[in-house]
Amino acid sequence: MMSEGFDFKSVLPALDADDVRTVADINGQAPELCILLYQRYGCSIDMVSCDRKGQAKQPDTAQLQAWQARLEQGGVDRDAIRVAEPSQDLGSYDVILALNSFGARHKIQNAKPMLDRALQPLSRLVIEIRKGSGSYPFLKAYGSCNTLVPPEAGRNGLAILSAEPQEVLPPSGEWSKVARQLAGREGFFDELEEHSFLFIPRGGTLVVTFDNLDIAMTKRDDRRPWGFSFIEAQDWSMLGVMANGWTWFRHQEVSAKFEALRDSGFFAQFSRVVFYGASMGGYAAAAYAAAAPGSTVFAISPQSTLDKTLVPWEMRYKKVWDRDFSGPFGDASLASQAAGDVHIMFDPYVAPDAAHAARFSGANVTFWRCPLLGHRLGSSLQQMGVLQEIARGAISGELTPHRFHRLLRKRHEFPRFQRELTNLALDRGHPRLAKQACEYILRQRDDRFFRRMKARL
Repeated sequence: MMSEGFDFKSVLPALDADDVRTVADINGQAPELCILLYQRYGCSIDMVSCDRKGQAKQPDTAQLQAWQARLEQGGVDRDAIRVAEPSQDLGSYDVILALNSFGARHKIQNAKPMLDRALQPLSRLVIEIRKGSGSYPFLKAYGSCNTLVPPEAGRNGLAILSAEPQEVLPPSGEWSKVARQLAGREGFFDELEEHSFLFIPRGGTLVVTFDNLDIAMTKRDDRRPWGFSFIEAQDWSMLGVMANGWTWFRHQEVSAKFEALRDSGFFAQFSRVVFYGASMGGYAAAAYAAAAPGSTVFAISPQSTLDKTLVPWEMRYKKVWDRDFSGPFGDASLASQAAGDVHIMFDPYVAPDAAHAARFSGANVTFWRCPLLGHRLGSSLQQMGVLQEIARGAISGELTPHRFHRLLRKRHEFPRFQRELTNLALDRGHPRLAKQACEYILRQRDDRFFRRMKARL
């Protein structure tokens, strides 16, 4: 019934999902993964039956009964097991499982009718992929793929698609208008082909930030670059570098601009220069710090490079594999050695993030580990109310391990950390500890996740 040879336990952390309420198992090919998802999230699970053309059909009776029996045997409550009727409109799901199906056994293009209905922004598709099936180019239209097991000749691979809203970039003219107003008469705004540079002069500290235009213009009410309000509140000058897409700032125009700023003495006029960013922006902060030797880098969950010859284990960002990561700003782990201090903040339980962090081996590097807060730990720290204090301390050179761990203790009351901690207890075979954690949290507040986990335990 199910595909063999995959370690499905590796799927759960790779989903990077705070909560999963609905799961679709295409043709009932992934009962073991359904059981793991139910054990962790208490989700409802639908069998969705499709023919090889992607059209809804009635499930095979014997196959359905075997699938239901296996789920119940694995501890899934009977009320959580459902069958999607072909006559009904297919709703959207948090997680869709497509094993031994489209991309492996059937043409990937035939999955379109089902995916168009079942995927929603932030959905996850766990899919088995046959080498040469054309799955990756097809899936690129729906989001980004994280390959857990690369497909090879004679052996299928396993990947997770993170569905993204259809990319509709805001008009660059809209950002230009906002940016020119922010720059005023004393600053500048330079608009390039894929990127732009906004300079706002204030005090003697310059903070260089890196952001994505789509996020700034559509996900933030103030339509301001990453860290804008925080930097403004400190009266620091700001150089905001904006990417018009997921470019990882890998374009000759960006390198040339930083070299021109360096050669003109732009950075030399400031008493302190700081490069600040998260994920893609964290990579750029560490990489382009080489343009201002002696500067400070504060990078959250950064990639060190996406050059496949250097990081063959990095499977999350296929959309940027065609970018050139050579040159003096290409490998951030090397380029950042020109900085005075490099602060790398990451979750050691996110394996690729930990592997990237390990490549930063310079004597100027300080690691700040944030266990169980995930790749998007910048957002987690911001929700906890401690990101600005940590950033301020790192930038000023006053962040000590004692102060950092005191601030990080606030994660003990943070829902994501609590969920990951109880899941870790389960993964390591300590259900009693997980149940005690559920009971403790439920004494503090009512929480659906921990209520359902306690009931299952």
